[in-house]
Amino acid sequence: MTYYRAPQNKALGSPAIADQPDEKFAYFPAFVKVQGKKVVVLGGGDVAAGKLRLLMRSHADITVIAPELCDDIARMHANGKIRWESSPFVDTMINGAAMVFDATDNPHLTARVEAAAKRRNILLNVVDKTAHCDFIVPAILDRAPVMITISTGACAPALARILRQRLETVFPATLSNIAKIARDARETVATHLSDGLSRQRFWTRFFQKALRADSAEKITQDDLSHELRSFVPQGSSATVPSGQSLRLDVDANNAYDIPHGIARHVETADIIFHNDDIAPDILALARRDATLVDLTAATFDSEETLGKQIQFFTQQGMNVLQLCRT
Repeated sequence: MTYYRAPQNKALGSPAIADQPDEKFAYFPAFVKVQGKKVVVLGGGDVAAGKLRLLMRSHADITVIAPELCDDIARMHANGKIRWESSPFVDTMINGAAMVFDATDNPHLTARVEAAAKRRNILLNVVDKTAHCDFIVPAILDRAPVMITISTGACAPALARILRQRLETVFPATLSNIAKIARDARETVATHLSDGLSRQRFWTRFFQKALRADSAEKITQDDLSHELRSFVPQGSSATVPSGQSLRLDVDANNAYDIPHGIARHVETADIIFHNDDIAPDILALARRDATLVDLTAATFDSEETLGKQIQFFTQQGMNVLQLCRT
């Protein structure tokens, strides 16, 4: 019997999954904390203005280097949103910066900026010049504090924008409110639910209810408090609720063909028992921290032995899913 992590962690996957052709990330997906940090934008035109409008959604300390400013950027400067350096560029202007954006469309200046950034180990983005970029900016669906980003690795930016536009209709504006309520209640929930698994169960249940179309706009902090009280019986804050076990038959060769209900169970399971005839991309729906159990080489004496193993996990508060191919 083989235990391994969910297929997103390729190095820990089963041989059947690890051997699949796998295109490596050209850019590692990450969010950079820029609060209170210096960010430099070179250029004073419309392209630079677009980057600045996005940067001003953060708490970065923004410096613009340009001999002249377009009207939009001039207003930003007049309103105290940015610092402006009108002198010709010299290397020391980017000292201490967390990142630099070059929106000048000036190859000679870009070469100087790139060299200066490399010497200082500063991340550089040259607008529309991917070959010179240390990082790229994805298409963004803004539901702050929730941020959903889409990237094609700079291969097809227009496609990323179209996908973002489609997702605008999928994720309600109320997603922001739900996330803020959860943020404000994190410490309270942690106090009542000291066990990590219990907290995971609670948040899953809360968000599933909160995201229903008929309640998303009405959800309040009081609703979360009520949900927490109903989740934690009086005097049993340390109790881990029992998990559930479920066996599902899968009649599909890929994740696109399975019913939404089955996909949801795969996504939320803590432990998944499966045979090697379950498609790898179906298993890839599992959480990264989920444990997958390959039964192909299992040494169970009987279904009863497997049942006892599943029962053991559910008693630990884990949700167990058994996937079988029909």
